[in-house]
Amino acid sequence: MGKLENNYRYPFRYCTAKVLGEVHGFGRRTLDRWISEEKEKGKTLPGRIQLSGTRSFVYDPIIFHNEFFISKINGPVRNEHEKREHLLIINNYKKRKAI
Repeated sequence: MGKLENNYRYPFRYCTAKVLGEVHGFGRRTLDRWISEEKEKGKTLPGRIQLSGTRSFVYDPIIFHNEFFISKINGPVRNEHEKREHLLIINNYKKRKAI
């Protein structure tokens, strides 16, 4: 498999769910919904890492961005509400200039 080009930078290696949402332009509830949707499929969210000995998680923003976020936002939508939500996230993401 070829190497992905990263034309975006993050000021941190790992981050919390709150910071991940702020950088990518979505809220905590959206992330929680995506986590539960992936659990229903029997998968985990790419880049989500559990801290050993705790119930806390940190996120690798590069893995999250490459393997999940881009395909989720640009992928098919189930209804009009999800379509509007994706457009809002894209607009917020562009304002924050994470790429």
